[in-house]
Amino acid sequence: MVFLSRKHLESILLISFAIAAILLALPREHKEEENGGGGTKTTTPIPTVAFNTLPPPTFHVFVLSVIFAVTFSFSAILMLDTDNNGTRNNCNYYSQLHIVLVRFFEGASLASIASALAILCQALFLTATSSTCWPPNTASSLLLYLRG
Repeated sequence: MVFLSRKHLESILLISFAIAAILLALPREHKEEENGGGGTKTTTPIPTVAFNTLPPPTFHVFVLSVIFAVTFSFSAILMLDTDNNGTRNNCNYYSQLHIVLVRFFEGASLASIASALAILCQALFLTATSSTCWPPNTASSLLLYLRG
């Protein structure tokens, strides 16, 4: 029994690649952030379209979630192909280990893409309701519309 089908894993892979390609094309601004305890500051390129209202570590978590989604879904697809071609050892221990690993990669890819999409939705919502990206009165009327 497979947790996710091959089509689902391919969809996760394509969505992750699309997000990565869009991230490369977005305009960025460099934001300063402090390193832990050392007092040194580094600059991080943050896309201004969606992530300008969130702190830079949130963008870092988003990028890591996309990377993990690509890695885990690709690994699960490769392991499913190995299972379908019958090139793996038929020993009972390796068969059970293979099933556990495939299910782990499937679940981890689903969790990674879900967290990336949740962070992206939060960033887009905060950017849409931010008063700095809309002309005066537009953000307040949008908030009144959403509340009413």
